[in-house]
Amino acid sequence: MKLILKYKIFFALIGLTATLASCVKEIPIENEGFEEALVVEGSITNEIKQQRIKLSQAFKIDTTGPNPLSGAIIRVNEYVFEEEEPGIYFSKDSFAAQRGIDYQLSISVNGHQYESQPMQLPEPSNIGRLESNRVNYRGEDGVAITLNNQNTTGTANFYRYEFIETFKFTSNMFKTSDIIIENGIAKVVPKLKEEYTCYQTNQSQDLILANTNSLSEDSVNNLLINFINSNQPKISNRYSILVKQFVISREAYTYYEILEELSGSDNLFSQSQPGFFAGNISNITNPDEKIIGFFDVSSVSTKRTYFNYNDFYDPESIRPKFVSDVVCEVTFPTIELLREQLENNAVRWYETPIPLPLNQARPVYVVPRRCVDCTVFGTNEKPDFWED
Repeated sequence: MKLILKYKIFFALIGLTATLASCVKEIPIENEGFEEALVVEGSITNEIKQQRIKLSQAFKIDTTGPNPLSGAIIRVNEYVFEEEEPGIYFSKDSFAAQRGIDYQLSISVNGHQYESQPMQLPEPSNIGRLESNRVNYRGEDGVAITLNNQNTTGTANFYRYEFIETFKFTSNMFKTSDIIIENGIAKVVPKLKEEYTCYQTNQSQDLILANTNSLSEDSVNNLLINFINSNQPKISNRYSILVKQFVISREAYTYYEILEELSGSDNLFSQSQPGFFAGNISNITNPDEKIIGFFDVSSVSTKRTYFNYNDFYDPESIRPKFVSDVVCEVTFPTIELLREQLENNAVRWYETPIPLPLNQARPVYVVPRRCVDCTVFGTNEKPDFWED
């Protein structure tokens, strides 16, 4: 999960935090400022894969957020992690967390040694049913994706969710030709690249949590996973969402819940005392060092769903686009200007005047590239999982 956005907001609010209560338990807020802090994003799961740990260094006065921290030696039990890009470490071997084993994160960096508390894999729980419905959410019309989940074992009470959304969309205009300039003349040639149909994929940025600990049964009902406003191009053709459910520990839930509260906009002016809250990672030789982050072990299950524009909207209605038609102004540039526009990849062919001007060196009609080329906003490669 991309918790880095939450951490950035947290740093902006670090001087405003106060004691917060949790429905699970209270984590003390230490009323002390700090100059810098190690940030750890670490979670291993019961998926057989190269597990990932992310390290960065945060500074109180750094408004850009944590900076990648390189050169660390990282282990989880006997598994060694190697740095593949700045601050991003993957386990050298693929492995899956197993029930009944204590997993402990160990980090050695800049002469310091850090360790997490031992964590165990919670009992798995299969993800439930995903539903898509057109709703009015907080005064906005759109499509809501919700989860209904009932765990028959009744033992998994704390959940975190991530999602990856992928949607198919088209450019404003469908054109089969391009322009080149050859011997000072604008020539129309067949298009060699798909530019009409594209796909865009986005990772969730928000923390999505669920707690069934106080309920009579372990069920998650109508949990909002994502809401898509009707004016967003995400819904203009076909939309897919892959939801990932993490069964997490009580301690992890409490940590994420406080992180969510601190980074929420409603807390911006409600905090009055400087503070800091800690996770389950500490410096072995200097317990007073400030460390942001939580090492967790979680059980994972996933589910994907699709919907089409026609499922909720009139197929004859005007569909939302990345570019307003007003922006797609047709122009007739001189050959000198057209050459410059093509070098800058700024325009696409729109139409050739008929009849052709007597002077064949004159250009053709063009429009801004973003009106024809969907790869400005996504990729023209269909994802392997995609189903039409």
